[in-house]
Amino acid sequence: MVFKVLIVKRADLEIEEAVLYYEKIRKGLGKKFLLDYEDHLKTLYKIPFFEEKYKIVRILPLKKFPYTIHFTVDEFEKIVSIQAVTCDYQNPENTKIKL
Repeated sequence: MVFKVLIVKRADLEIEEAVLYYEKIRKGLGKKFLLDYEDHLKTLYKIPFFEEKYKIVRILPLKKFPYTIHFTVDEFEKIVSIQAVTCDYQNPENTKIKL
């Protein structure tokens, strides 16, 4: 079963911000972050049924970086919608997703 993955603007901006942040720390580290994120996206195309965190929002933590992908799954339409990609060190009150 293959799912379509949609990424909302907020999540795209958060990824860009993280890439820039890691690139400032060390040249090439932003690219490594992006590759780790993209590897997790490949997983979501096939198996999107990870931990349910906020009612219908599921989460998938990255393995190499302290970030978590927040997403919803429409099983009938076979669509995964990435709502946010948040740093695990942020205040949780700032990462709640309003649907």
